Amino acid sequence: MSDSKRIEVVIDGMKFFVCGDDDEKYIKDLAKELDGKIKETSKSNYKLNQVQSLVLCALNILDDLEKVKADKIDLDKVGADKKEIIEKIEEIKDLKKQLSIFEEENKKVNKIYRELQQKSMDVEDRNRKVNKDLLDKNSEIANLKEEIQKLEENISALEEKNNDASRRIIDLSRELENLYEEK
Repeated sequence: MSDSKRIEVVIDGMKFFVCGDDDEKYIKDLAKELDGKIKETSKSNYKLNQVQSLVLCALNILDDLEKVKADKIDLDKVGADKKEIIEKIEEIKDLKKQLSIFEEENKKVNKIYRELQQKSMDVEDRNRKVNKDLLDKNSEIANLKEEIQKLEENISALEEKNNDASRRIIDLSRELENLYEEK
């Protein structure tokens, strides 16, 4: 058998008994918040009767819920963007590994260059090309480092937005559950 509790709350001057397993303070806080929203609606629309105020308040709450749903859809899209960012970061890591390999190869080429410098002009041309490639790669690295920084900033901003939206979704879900329980 469930340990369901009966919790007395007052909403818009009316007493209700809420039955459930939720924490009493949580239920009372929800009721207090709903009562505040109803009073706010009534004050801003003083010509409305009690039922009209309640209906308008419920409509406002549903509007908030729909906006949260839209935010969640946007966050899902952000999640897809986050995957792309992670892929770019992985690509950057691979490029860093390649850079390390190129740097090692460059050291070897420079050693060979010093040893064979007197042997032929062809070897000189080849080493110049390798050095040019290294400069191009260093330029790429500088660009990639800037891109990494921008991506990390984007990730931080997206995570903060995601956390805010998640908290809002949880709050609105609780409000909806309370509304359904009151019916």
